[in-house]
Amino acid sequence: MSEPANVLVFLRESTAPYRARLVDSDAVRYVFCESEEDIARNVESADVILGSIQFPTAHLSRAKRLRWIQVTGAGVDGFLAGTEIPAGILLTRADLSFGEQIAEYVIGHLLARTQRLRTIYALQRERRWEPLTVGFLRGRTLGVAGAGSIGSAVADRARAFGMRTAGLTRSGSTRSAFDASYGADQRNAFLADLDVLVLCLPLTPETRGWIGRAELAAMKPSAILVNVARGAIVDEAALVDALREKTIGGAILDVFETEPLPAESPLWTLENVTISSHHSGLNVPGEMIDYFLANLARFRAGQPLEGLVDPVRGY
Repeated sequence: MSEPANVLVFLRESTAPYRARLVDSDAVRYVFCESEEDIARNVESADVILGSIQFPTAHLSRAKRLRWIQVTGAGVDGFLAGTEIPAGILLTRADLSFGEQIAEYVIGHLLARTQRLRTIYALQRERRWEPLTVGFLRGRTLGVAGAGSIGSAVADRARAFGMRTAGLTRSGSTRSAFDASYGADQRNAFLADLDVLVLCLPLTPETRGWIGRAELAAMKPSAILVNVARGAIVDEAALVDALREKTIGGAILDVFETEPLPAESPLWTLENVTISSHHSGLNVPGEMIDYFLANLARFRAGQPLEGLVDPVRGY
């Protein structure tokens, strides 16, 4: 490319670290957008978009010069749902160390349940001395649906606590972090054996509603569902019913069908649910900037990009 590449930047986190390092040069010019109105004014001249999953994709139809979209998260469903990426535009995900962060989130919240931290904190506030019987992760089975790099990191941490691990993928082939492997056609057998189910699947037409009433019924009454993937992978109404009726033991939820989770959602008030605000795998700005700049150099040199997504498959 002889002309400077115009990069439109739209982020959900603070732009300050990005502005400090993404500076104009003879090779590239950056436009930081803080609102949808900013995007509307600048998208037509963009060659590249560096955007979060909240990017308003309706504007892509006006991006006549666009050649590449770099998403700042591991999931790209926000750019694929309801919008057809124009032909010839490359789409890349951030293939970073989200697994390390998400694994700590999963194990941390599981320990909070087994060690009864809610009860301990309540007793402390009341200044009550009441020895408790607690549980342990050791000896339990943790299953990961979507046993890629993130799922493998979760399984590695679980094994360190003495848990047995099982992984489910489309092909049934998983990494060394798993003691047992299942294919997509073995879903119910996979679910029936688990004490903990961790969802790490990408959101695609195939995985939307992947956990519904039948799948919840296949799980143990004591099983815990952990969703660190996308909310729409789970039938939320069916999950609410299962949690109310205690046909599963509980849920740890970082993602939801609608975000932010509406105040009227019954999930807020269920005692066997832990809710967090989609922060299990936030990117580290320094890592994301390094990753983007390396990909930008490849893009300008006409080389293959890291994290390339197949829009048909959705990942």
